Amino acid sequence: MLTGKWCADDDHAAYDHRKMFNAWLDSDDDEANDLLKALGIGKVVAPSKALFAGDRVAYGEELERFQTRRLEFALGYGRLDDHWFGKNRAHFNALLEPLKVQHVVPFVGAGISCAASLPTWTAHILHQAKSAGFDVTVVLSRLKRGEYEVIIDEIIASRGRGLFLQEMRDAFDHDVTDFSLASMVVQLTKSVIVTTNYDRVLEQALRSLGEHFPEIVTATEDNARIIRAQSNGQRALLKIHGDIRSPASYILSGAQYDDCYGAGVPDMKLALPRKLRHVFEHGSLLFLGCRLVEDRTISVFENLVMEAGLANVPRHFAVLEAPASDADLVARNSRLAGLSIDAIWYPEGAHEYVRLILAELLEQLRSPA
Repeated sequence: MLTGKWCADDDHAAYDHRKMFNAWLDSDDDEANDLLKALGIGKVVAPSKALFAGDRVAYGEELERFQTRRLEFALGYGRLDDHWFGKNRAHFNALLEPLKVQHVVPFVGAGISCAASLPTWTAHILHQAKSAGFDVTVVLSRLKRGEYEVIIDEIIASRGRGLFLQEMRDAFDHDVTDFSLASMVVQLTKSVIVTTNYDRVLEQALRSLGEHFPEIVTATEDNARIIRAQSNGQRALLKIHGDIRSPASYILSGAQYDDCYGAGVPDMKLALPRKLRHVFEHGSLLFLGCRLVEDRTISVFENLVMEAGLANVPRHFAVLEAPASDADLVARNSRLAGLSIDAIWYPEGAHEYVRLILAELLEQLRSPA
């Protein structure tokens, strides 16, 4: 009879590192049941343990097949053509190297909070615009052209900053019921996470994992805390556009963006661009839930690449939705490569792939070498 301590008794400790495979073997999945029958394993309480203990070679062979199938699916096999699937696989393998040595800084955008049922920033601005009596169709068209700062200025001028902030708090300052994707993100590192989000989804995910008071760093303070955290592998959240519970930290209007980033080209002497420089130059960023279209942050990174030269910039990574057309995908990929960002693309509209890719990264990190 297998006991709860069976894997501590001999060479079986590696079993515990294969949670996804073991759960699949122990499930009611038809393919798993067919495999167990073919291997001569009948109805037992824990088929995965029976296979591991009874035929280690067969367990290892089936594990390898299972992992290959899962990884290929997560990287778009059958949904993306062979060229982009191959690039995804190369970029995934390259990302594992800095992840394993804790040199990756997740850069978290609104997509991660949307998975927790919070509104996108675009949806929230449209909500605010409708409340202000603006023509939502016109506003949406302008947002697609990137006029976020101008539209926010117009809404605040129409309704007042107090009401704008109240609606932000109503939308973003509350606990969510599903922060599972955010929990996957925070497990990628024990150190710094950067986010453009105002909400507290990352903090809630950290609390669920036993980290109750992450250090929050905002845009305008000096760089000492973020440098210390990244240099010493300490946990910190860099909230570059503000924290929902600190209205004084919000960056919303065009004037505030100019103050924090510089008017026109980025002013690298300002506190926020210097923070972004530090994380960009001292680790590999992993962009998650971000669109990576032209904005102030991308302008800072572009400036840094121009200063340092592409060959001297760390390799960065992003998990991104593929554009609909091949031409747009080629153009986007080329643009990002010019910023030293290697993309792992997922099929258009299939945002569930972000979770699949993160699950594969975490499985690789938890597995013994």
